[in-house]
Amino acid sequence: MTLSFDTSLLTSYFNSKVRASAGTSNTPAPTTATSPTGTTRAPTAPWEKGGTPDDTLVKNILAGKSFIRESAVTLDLAGASADYKKLYTLYTGLNSLRAVAAKAQSIMTGANADSITNKTELNSLRRRFDSGLTEVSGYVKDAEYEHLDLIQGAITDKLKSTVGVPRTNTTYLAKDIHSGTATSEVEALKGAVVFDIAVKKTGTATPINVHIDLSEMGGDTRSMSNVVTYINGKLKEAGLSTKFAVQRTPGTDKTVETNGKTVKVGTNPDTFSLKIQGDSTEALSFTAASTGDSVFVVQKTGDTDKTTKYNKETKKFETVTPKQTTGLVKFNTDGDTVSAPGDTFWTAGRSVQNDLEGSIKTVHQSVSGPDGSVYVLADVDGTVDGQTIKGTQDVALIKYDSAGHVVYTRTLGAADTATGYALSVGSDGKVAIAGSVTGTLSTVTTKTSTYTVGDKTFSTTSTTEDTGTSGTNKTVADSFVTVFDAAGQEMWTKRFGSNEEDTALAVSFGADGSVQVAGKTRGVMQGGVGSAGGFDAYVRSFDPTGKVTATVQYGTSGTDQANAVAVDGNTLYVAGVEDSNIVLRAYDITNPAKPTLSGTRTLGGIGGGQIGAIDVYNGKVYVGGSTGNDSILGGGSGSTAFHGHSDGFAATVSTDFNSTAGDKVVYYGGAGEEKNVRVQFTDGKVYFAGQTEGEIAGTTKIGEADAYIARMDVDSGTLEWSQRYSGKDGEVDPQSIAVTSGGASVLDKLGLPKGSIEYKDSTLLTSATSARAGDSFYLRDSSGSQKKILIEANETLDTLAKKIQRAAGFKLKVSVAKVAGKPESQLIIEPQNKSSQMEIVKGPAGKDALEGLGLTEGLVRSEPDKPSASASASASKKAAADTEKLFGLKFNADVNLNSEESIAAAIKTLDDALKNVRSAYRYLRYGEDTTSSDDSKKKATSSGSTAYWNAQASNYSAALSRLTGGA
Repeated sequence: MTLSFDTSLLTSYFNSKVRASAGTSNTPAPTTATSPTGTTRAPTAPWEKGGTPDDTLVKNILAGKSFIRESAVTLDLAGASADYKKLYTLYTGLNSLRAVAAKAQSIMTGANADSITNKTELNSLRRRFDSGLTEVSGYVKDAEYEHLDLIQGAITDKLKSTVGVPRTNTTYLAKDIHSGTATSEVEALKGAVVFDIAVKKTGTATPINVHIDLSEMGGDTRSMSNVVTYINGKLKEAGLSTKFAVQRTPGTDKTVETNGKTVKVGTNPDTFSLKIQGDSTEALSFTAASTGDSVFVVQKTGDTDKTTKYNKETKKFETVTPKQTTGLVKFNTDGDTVSAPGDTFWTAGRSVQNDLEGSIKTVHQSVSGPDGSVYVLADVDGTVDGQTIKGTQDVALIKYDSAGHVVYTRTLGAADTATGYALSVGSDGKVAIAGSVTGTLSTVTTKTSTYTVGDKTFSTTSTTEDTGTSGTNKTVADSFVTVFDAAGQEMWTKRFGSNEEDTALAVSFGADGSVQVAGKTRGVMQGGVGSAGGFDAYVRSFDPTGKVTATVQYGTSGTDQANAVAVDGNTLYVAGVEDSNIVLRAYDITNPAKPTLSGTRTLGGIGGGQIGAIDVYNGKVYVGGSTGNDSILGGGSGSTAFHGHSDGFAATVSTDFNSTAGDKVVYYGGAGEEKNVRVQFTDGKVYFAGQTEGEIAGTTKIGEADAYIARMDVDSGTLEWSQRYSGKDGEVDPQSIAVTSGGASVLDKLGLPKGSIEYKDSTLLTSATSARAGDSFYLRDSSGSQKKILIEANETLDTLAKKIQRAAGFKLKVSVAKVAGKPESQLIIEPQNKSSQMEIVKGPAGKDALEGLGLTEGLVRSEPDKPSASASASASKKAAADTEKLFGLKFNADVNLNSEESIAAAIKTLDDALKNVRSAYRYLRYGEDTTSSDDSKKKATSSGSTAYWNAQASNYSAALSRLTGGA
């Protein structure tokens, strides 16, 4: 029996459902969307097949297969546009990158992330990921499409730099010193509060001194309001524009935890601080009588004990490593301080407590400056003080004033990885840093030429890139040294080393501005006499301009290194570990080109410890660190004798190394282990800072692992001052110590700095960002022609803006604008007119300037005019034929898998890129709907465009026709 039915009924039913789903009326909606290929039929996309499992993608990549394999992509539709094959190839490459990133993420956040097996696999994933980024980026650049085009970056009508460059800021906000009301008495303002403000007005030679003595207030309450009124009266009497003000911060919610929930139970009191409202024509400097030494300590706080927790997502028990907080604290040895609002674990004598940025990974050294400030040398793995870094780890030099406020931050600008081990501050305020660098570190030579026209003299500068900026082997660490002037502007940087691994561990200035760098090397340094085996010690000398004057290399068949250097007149002193012994060396540097060894002295075995500092004072050489040896120089006696396991030590010998009558050693510690002790010498005294879990005579145990600071007179062995304190979770671990002799004063209680207040910082891009002189990027026009934009040593936002405009043939409008709410400037790049467009392309690997400047790759052009709904279909087709649709992937290839944060960023940019590839696919298949935006919103559906539904209806009708044999 044969049944027949009218297929038009089913077709009509399907069409009605289509119209209902598309949000249309029963009348078919007109559309001008047309596929540029001429058909909506397309080969099955990778994401429509269910896709290849991530584990398979990762396995293929680790087996050595390429990320981009166009030949491996097959299309299941004959005659399909070759553009589909290119899009699917790109999608697969991006998806493989994402699978590798996801695998790395699962290892880093899972159990046993630190196991050898996981670390090995993680390193393999990182190497392949880096290689894949290069492959995919190259394919995006080189692939040619018939019906569309892709660029790696975004498409925008306005590109803004996200790294701000400082503007003059005449407001200084001190720390909170009071809670309650502005009219109540302030504890920090009690007692003798006397200081001076020296104000130098522009165009004058002699500063105006304003003497502040709160006793002049008589019986008035020393409230915030009354004290500010008193100070402003004194400033006004002196004819000055600078004023003080009271800064009020509203109280935060007071909460308690109840049954796992946070419940508000009230409001904390308001807090108050002093604020200086300065004038750019008046330079301020504060002075006060010394009340003792000031001691800055950079430390880590928080629990270090790993725990096991159940992960609901992975359904596994995983090992969790707590994250510690890095902080900066300051102690005054006179103890005359008061607890400030917000202080936690306060200890008598502490005047500063600041949490440092989370991107600060490790601090190896800090040094006090001649103005009472402190310089901190940190390894950072992310943005620091607004500056993005270019590699996986960079070095940051951060200057804080004596009140703990950031004065400036300078990043080295390494393209891969750098570590800062050594820091020195000269008597003239110059700063030298040294350490190791792997990968590219751009260095340049800048020459200044002058010429005269008539009675006027002009100068021009030219910057040329140095060779060998990646070292002889870009995967092996070299040494580096950078010198900054007193304002924090880079003067010169030198990278040096052998064919093997090198690290600079110490740096020091000579009186003439020369620089001595010491460290260790596995190979033969240029100018060295050869390797004795293993690591050798080295010392390299530079003149004040950065020119190498001499290199000394020495060692034993064991492991040797130079840990500390100091210059006294024409003698260079070096303290190091040679074949496990503490050895002092002296070199005559009367002739800087020929250092002559004038003496050596072996003090004893290092006993598993390390050397932390060297100093020369009053005819003696001082060296200190940590040790497990109880008999350095014969050992100490009484309270200065070795206490057990590992102690801090300080030893002194005569500068001629011959006389032994003045030999002395002191130890500090307890019966437990005091390892990695930080040491600082000042005027024959030694400061120790470290962590202990045991008992130390004269102190009381507080937490699980307390921090301690102690000052001893090395010659007499007298313990002059000590402090033991705890912190979050009962664990504090000092990382570095910096001491200013006589640096403490009443200003510490007020939150005001000793010395000058800096209202402005350098506007040079090489100072305000991680971009280095010699870094670059490109401008690419529609013809594919590129022009290089080179960052020079004296580059500012203003000079860069003019440079970009000229290179773009004035097709771009480039301006410098204020950043809303911040004392910063930023670069804004826009098209000059509706027809202007220019692509911003990153520079060479290792020397790209875009990331350091906070700019992204992309096409800058005006928003294209959208055709009106009444435009004819023929006109739209003609436009489509004349112009290829351009898509921006928003794919940032400057990502890595070095931390949980960087992996998350990598996955985010890959997800964006994959999404934009799918957008390009939809355009290639269905075209672009040119109805008005309002109509589009009404007619849009989650399943696709009207063209999509029309195509589905056609497919349905065709299927029915085949089913019924065309009846």
